[in-house]
Amino acid sequence: MYYISNVSRFQFVLVLVAFLFFVGCASEDLAKKSSDGSSSASSMKSKMRGSEGGSSMPENEREARRSNFKKRLASLEDSPIYFDFDKSDIRPDMRTILDKNARFMMSYPSVLIQIEGHCDERGTVEYNIALGHRRSQATKDYLISLGIDASRIDTVSYGEERPADSGHDESAWSKNRRAKFNVIGGIPAGLN
Repeated sequence: MYYISNVSRFQFVLVLVAFLFFVGCASEDLAKKSSDGSSSASSMKSKMRGSEGGSSMPENEREARRSNFKKRLASLEDSPIYFDFDKSDIRPDMRTILDKNARFMMSYPSVLIQIEGHCDERGTVEYNIALGHRRSQATKDYLISLGIDASRIDTVSYGEERPADSGHDESAWSKNRRAKFNVIGGIPAGLN
């Protein structure tokens, strides 16, 4: 059994009393510092509410930000990029769309996206699933090369299963060879 001398017990009790005294005094000081006489916890909560967008930002400014976000979000989700037949290379004319999408993601660093890879109906189901995956991965790689963190981008391939156009000609097929963008999470508070 461990033996504690009377001196050690006295020192321990003395340190404990001093500690409790200082902690008790500190909480009194914090309560006294509240400007409206309320407790420090309630004044801290009101300050935090103000910084979350409550009264610190005018309603018209908040609505303008929300509107801008929604427009940019719709643009991202309504602007697929297209691919040539049996290819997964990013076409030069599609880079401006990807550059715009990267700027959106940089402006909203919490946003998470999913890139869907799609194909036209030609080829086997298995081949088109693999080609859709290569398309979504090539799109992801391009965004990563622009500075977007890979952990913010998920990819999926639907192959030929979800056509944008159900026609059976080159006009329809060219619309189906695409990578589509969906926001799947991380929308900043107050903007949804």
